[in-house]
Amino acid sequence: MLKQLTHCVLTRTLCAALLFIAWNCSYTDRLQAQQSPSDPPTVVLVRPASWKESLSPWKAYRGLEYQFVEVDSAASSQDLRKSIAKTIASCKTPVQAILLCGDAALEVSPNRFESLTPGIVLDTAIRLNDSTTKQLCTDALYGDLDNDGCPDVAVGRLPAKTPQELARMLRRSIDYEAICPGPWNDTVHVTAGVGGFGFLADTAIETVTRRFLTEGIPPEFHMNVTVASCTSTYCPNPWKLQEAYIDRINQGGLFWVYIGHGQVNHLDYYQVADQWLPIGQASDASKFRCKNRPPIALMLACFTGAFDAKVDCFSEHLLAQPDGPIAVVSGSRVTMPYGLSQLSSELLNGCFRDRIPTLGELVLQAKRRVWIDDEDIPVKNEGENPEGFDIRKRYRKIVTDMAQALNPSDHDLTLERREHVRLMNLLGDPLLKIPYPKPIVLDVPSKATSGQTIQIKGHSRVAGKLIVELALVRDRVPEGVTALRTYQATQEDHNQMERNYQSCNQLTVYRVELPSVDGDFEVPLQIPENSSGRHVVCAYVYGQQDWSTGSHKLAIRKP
Repeated sequence: MLKQLTHCVLTRTLCAALLFIAWNCSYTDRLQAQQSPSDPPTVVLVRPASWKESLSPWKAYRGLEYQFVEVDSAASSQDLRKSIAKTIASCKTPVQAILLCGDAALEVSPNRFESLTPGIVLDTAIRLNDSTTKQLCTDALYGDLDNDGCPDVAVGRLPAKTPQELARMLRRSIDYEAICPGPWNDTVHVTAGVGGFGFLADTAIETVTRRFLTEGIPPEFHMNVTVASCTSTYCPNPWKLQEAYIDRINQGGLFWVYIGHGQVNHLDYYQVADQWLPIGQASDASKFRCKNRPPIALMLACFTGAFDAKVDCFSEHLLAQPDGPIAVVSGSRVTMPYGLSQLSSELLNGCFRDRIPTLGELVLQAKRRVWIDDEDIPVKNEGENPEGFDIRKRYRKIVTDMAQALNPSDHDLTLERREHVRLMNLLGDPLLKIPYPKPIVLDVPSKATSGQTIQIKGHSRVAGKLIVELALVRDRVPEGVTALRTYQATQEDHNQMERNYQSCNQLTVYRVELPSVDGDFEVPLQIPENSSGRHVVCAYVYGQQDWSTGSHKLAIRKP
């Protein structure tokens, strides 16, 4: 499956949010001990002094859950960091997040730039080749309160150029949390370039990635996958690839993950016949019009989050769109395979296992777990949540072995992990709530026969429209799908590629809808003739303000 998701794919997989991970830094523990139940946590707002009014509607909206202290931006990151630390030290309740408002490199006249709110520039610790830069830019250290290099507080940045743009970005957070549930809540989009690291490496990485995606994301979440490789079954007509993946994203989704190479203001190129076409350029950002649920974008690529560059980075172009992605997690300089794989697995854990409540906290806890050594990570009792195993622990050895084989013998993997704590930054509202579902408890037989009708019973704590689906498990290839051996650019090739693309992104084989359920439900599900093998039954209930999901594996045999 996921053919051609090579080195970039293994190392750059998905993620996002809900419920604190049980362990926290000693700083937070100390402040929580001082906090009374009625005192809301504090959020530090950093903005140019004249932008104060732009924050008022957002503060009024968040004010029921948080209290705020404001800090004027400074031209120097050192001065700003001291000012933030001093402010936090005086706070009487735990600091939940720091929101940095303002572009880090604003062109005020031709070839003259100033920083509204600067990032922190550091020397890089890892040098792999000539493409590795000598310095990186990070916001993470604004949240490092004990100067050990590991952030203690969630940090997000809204790289606005004007107070009006800041107000628009903050308004989008409010609107996002008011979106009615629908199929866009349970969709994850993946767009991948081609690594090209060699057949053996690509094949091994593809196998691990398939398991990573299958096990790390619950089966009830739908995945739309687009791969920029003419021999992949997930590649549409290559001349229409950009239109294909953007159209899918515009239908709404929880996440959009880009996996591949990147530069400051564009994504990678892919080869079609004798031409190289862009997967995404800065000008293409205007094509993102996600009306239903604008996704959180995870750019697992180099440079796409260089928010301090003298041109807007690709992530900034995305955020500048009125209906583009709601937030972006991306790297400010050269990102590396092993570090991204570790961060991705912790984002998976935090999102789908631990359900961390906000985007900023999700990114923070993923970084904290990546920073510490594996043996120091607290052991989670998986018996408490049989669906929620540790995806990083599951693949730790094979990923580490591959990283050691692909890197020079003196390469320090711990330094690489920690470099990514600083390389990857959140551009977006750190208090953004991610709409996770309530559980549906399903009663489904574990085995069935094709052509049989089975009864699906369940209970939903949410009242609303019910959808029950029977689908192939995610790592199965649908019948009739055959990858091209070579691409000849014929109409027959394009027709086959479109059939493959549609089939691989539509694993549902049967679907039942009920206009309304409230509590217990029972529906008949007709298993199609000739079905066999591993399937999954998924149920969804979409209410006015909340939603619920559940799934159950089903093995089907022929009579």
